[in-house]
Amino acid sequence: MFRKFFLESWRAKKNRPFSFFINWLGLTLGFAAVIVMYIFIIGQVRHDDCFERPMDDVWRCEVEVDEIGSICPDPLAGFMTRFPEVIAATRAISWGSMTVSVPDQPAGVRFSLSSMFGDSTLLQVLPFRMVSGGGADALADASKGMVSRSAARRLFGSLDVIGKQIEVNNTWKVTITGVFEDVPENSLYTPEVILTFQLANPGDKADKWFRWASECYFRVNPTVDMKTMNYKFQRAVLERMAEAYGGHFIKEGTLDDKIEEAGGVDSPKLPHIRAFDDCYFTPEVTGAMNAYDSGALVVLGIIAVLVLVIAIINYVNIYTARSTEVVRAMGIKSIMGASRGSLIGFIIGDSVLITCVAAVTAFGLAYLLRPLYPMIVGSELSLSLSWDMLLVLFVVLPLVCGVLSGIFPAMVLTRMKPLDAIANRSSGGRQMSAVRNALIVFQFVISIGLIAATLLINKQIRYLTTLDLGYHRENVVMVGGGSFMNREKFNTFRTQLLNSPTIVNASLIQGNPMHIGSMNTVQINEREHLSPKHLYGDQHTLHVLGVPMVEGDSISETNVDRLEWGPSGQMVINEAFAKHIRNVAPEVQIPGEKFVGVFKDFQHQPVTEQVTPLVLVRAWSGDSYIRIAAGQIEPALRHIERTFREMFPNEVFQYEFMDEQFDRMYKQENLFRARLLTFSVLAIFIGCLGLFALVGYSVERRRKEIAIRKVHGATVREVVGMLCLSFLRWLGLAFVIAVPLVWWLMNGWMSRYAYRTGMSWWIFAVAGLAAAVIALFTVLGQSYRAAVENPAVAIKRE
Repeated sequence: MFRKFFLESWRAKKNRPFSFFINWLGLTLGFAAVIVMYIFIIGQVRHDDCFERPMDDVWRCEVEVDEIGSICPDPLAGFMTRFPEVIAATRAISWGSMTVSVPDQPAGVRFSLSSMFGDSTLLQVLPFRMVSGGGADALADASKGMVSRSAARRLFGSLDVIGKQIEVNNTWKVTITGVFEDVPENSLYTPEVILTFQLANPGDKADKWFRWASECYFRVNPTVDMKTMNYKFQRAVLERMAEAYGGHFIKEGTLDDKIEEAGGVDSPKLPHIRAFDDCYFTPEVTGAMNAYDSGALVVLGIIAVLVLVIAIINYVNIYTARSTEVVRAMGIKSIMGASRGSLIGFIIGDSVLITCVAAVTAFGLAYLLRPLYPMIVGSELSLSLSWDMLLVLFVVLPLVCGVLSGIFPAMVLTRMKPLDAIANRSSGGRQMSAVRNALIVFQFVISIGLIAATLLINKQIRYLTTLDLGYHRENVVMVGGGSFMNREKFNTFRTQLLNSPTIVNASLIQGNPMHIGSMNTVQINEREHLSPKHLYGDQHTLHVLGVPMVEGDSISETNVDRLEWGPSGQMVINEAFAKHIRNVAPEVQIPGEKFVGVFKDFQHQPVTEQVTPLVLVRAWSGDSYIRIAAGQIEPALRHIERTFREMFPNEVFQYEFMDEQFDRMYKQENLFRARLLTFSVLAIFIGCLGLFALVGYSVERRRKEIAIRKVHGATVREVVGMLCLSFLRWLGLAFVIAVPLVWWLMNGWMSRYAYRTGMSWWIFAVAGLAAAVIALFTVLGQSYRAAVENPAVAIKRE
């Protein structure tokens, strides 16, 4: 039975190689898109695969999400252990890159490794998968730490490193107590070295509720009702913060009034807990960790499926376009004794066979395209698939697509009586034509929609890159410093830098001024307080960034030492903070004793957010931001590197331009644009393949009609116009459907940006025109060949 089926299927493809090639190529491209996106999406869904046990019982505390994201007060981890439901709790923070070396190593090799800090209980809550060592005492004191597998090999050349020492930032000696497996990129934290908070802050008891500098995670008993736990956590934290902040936390009424004012106990504005497994997909919650937008994964998955759907539509259209010969073949088989069920099974089985072949060749194509993945998905993809992924991609998906491809042709083309089928007295031609036209319209809607969406996203990203964000990032380079670059060392470093005319100015800045995460509570008056973002810099920061003062005194050598966070410190604030103070406390003088000056607002957060209150205070250490003279990039970099290596021979020289930092901040938007462009090209190409085949069959079916029209005086132009119009009218209908649909969808996508470009009419006009031009080129060639054919030859062939 199977041998007969394969022989008949092979004979059909041999007789119609063009149809088979079009279907196979379209399905292969569609399956390749789905395979790549499926592997990428599954990789993101299976995030944080770096722990030795499930994380279902681990949760994160979030206290002030709107103002400070996932950062919590330092004492919160210790506070959580008071709950009987909590097994263990820890602080955690990603600290960026730190210089790590092996003490007394002759070669003096140093590496810049991404670091993470935690409490001694870190492994009880976040149990990283260990290669060796670890245990409850792995982070028991400041002298202990752990490194990743790759870091151990880079530092020592082997994994036998337990008990050996490393030196961090040329300051701290740390004994390695554990080696953990390398953490994949799709993880909330991606450390190469894990250290304790006691190392950076010896003797710190983490008891200051006004200090927000880390995240808090805790593990609970599996039987705990987390909804009840969330309510207990909320009440307890609010009461403790009211105790710590006094009347500044609850200005009027009671704690219940504050909860009701915030929108009830389920309000995200109030303290709450979040499951660890959900944290990776909360990019809107700012913090010191990695995150991915789950909405982007859904959109990418839908678009990849739509590309495959276009290929399936091609199959259906091409199969039904050959309805005359297919129906006759079905009629002959029926007379020879074949049942309708067997005929349906043959058509569906044939489509399943094609989809299976296409799935296999698509995987080969996906393998060959691996060098392009960093540009499309942003990273390398592993094509070593687990058994469940193999089952989905090579069994379930081809089977479902094959059934969907073949079910409509099978049901329609086999319902005729055998004699009517042989005589070609079909009663379902109009129905098949209507369905085919509807599917063509659907293809055009997808193509026009993808073109318009790509154009709009490109316009938005161009708008963001040219938007006046209030600072000048051009010709500014950041040289990594961290804790070793304190104020005294930086002042000497800056003096040496300014000896070259290629350097305009330099400033000591802690953190990224384009994406500031540090926050602290500022007391405005006796009753009002706010937790604005804090930019830690010096008297040169605003000049390097190109941000002007608008009120009060400029920062200078005489007043920079007084600029610090605290009750007695003075501050320079931005316009947004000044406006807030004048609204809630008009009696506070600005400029005045506490708020000595106001600088112009600049975008210190991603452009998805409006400018928020910001304070500039003194930095004790940080990175060097250096403004270079125009046209002097190369000599300035040589001068900076030479000066750095002379002053800091034991440190790793690293630099990055602010332009590069800016591009990295919007990497996901650029990747989304690249993916959308790739899928748009695929969708249009696959759609054109189907359209090309349909035009061919349409011309063949209407060959006699074209010949008769030419005999009666029709010109070549009229014949070509008639053939093209029959397809372009469906393009016009698709345009009418696509425009409002894309407008609605993209308006929702654009709403995430605080600054957004307009959805210009020309975007939709260009999308429609592009689709029309591509369709015309596809249709025109075959239409012209049919129009210039000798009528006598066409009629004789009939």
